[in-house]
Amino acid sequence: MTLKNHGQEVPPHAGHTMSKAHGNHDRHAGHSVAMFRDKFWLSFALTIPVVFWSMDVQHWLRYTAPSFPGSKFIPAILGTVVFIYGGLVFIRGAWGELADHKPGMMTLISLAIIVAFGTSLAATFGLFEVEVWWELASLIPIMVLGHWLEMRAISQARGALNALAALLPDTAESVNGSETQTVPISELKVGDVVLVRPAPAFQRMAQLSKVLPTLTSP
Repeated sequence: MTLKNHGQEVPPHAGHTMSKAHGNHDRHAGHSVAMFRDKFWLSFALTIPVVFWSMDVQHWLRYTAPSFPGSKFIPAILGTVVFIYGGLVFIRGAWGELADHKPGMMTLISLAIIVAFGTSLAATFGLFEVEVWWELASLIPIMVLGHWLEMRAISQARGALNALAALLPDTAESVNGSETQTVPISELKVGDVVLVRPAPAFQRMAQLSKVLPTLTSP
């Protein structure tokens, strides 16, 4: 079998170069399933009191939350904690996207939560009449949940690819005239001729297929 690439020469380390370039723009760099899982559950737990003590939610559902000294600042304090703990990961991602001049989902999410945080903070100090702490605190866990599920799917896909890569041989038989030489796969170049042999399992199946007719014949 001859290695070809549509008539174009491929540099020996082209694959590593492409992987490095892809890694520079990977918005999931440094992220993990466990990180987003922990951020979701803690952000979700902190969102419950923010929503419960929100004046808008109390008015809509016609209930009155328990009142005590400082209770009116619960949405502002816990909403800020949710913003910092759960929202900074999106802001860092947006910074990377803007640095690459490729704004995407991280930039959009960051814009939404920053505007909501700024508006709510200004309303807490009496500069606006509209405060949306409960919306900010609800949005962040939803976005974190989405990225948690996305990271889990990516992790499973990478596991499947790693399992597939483990099936590839480490060496190949390079044909040079009438001679063959075993060389590492990494040393193969475009234009090399390699000898492809059937796997032992396929050889045994082929031998068995020849034997079976003779055993079943009368």
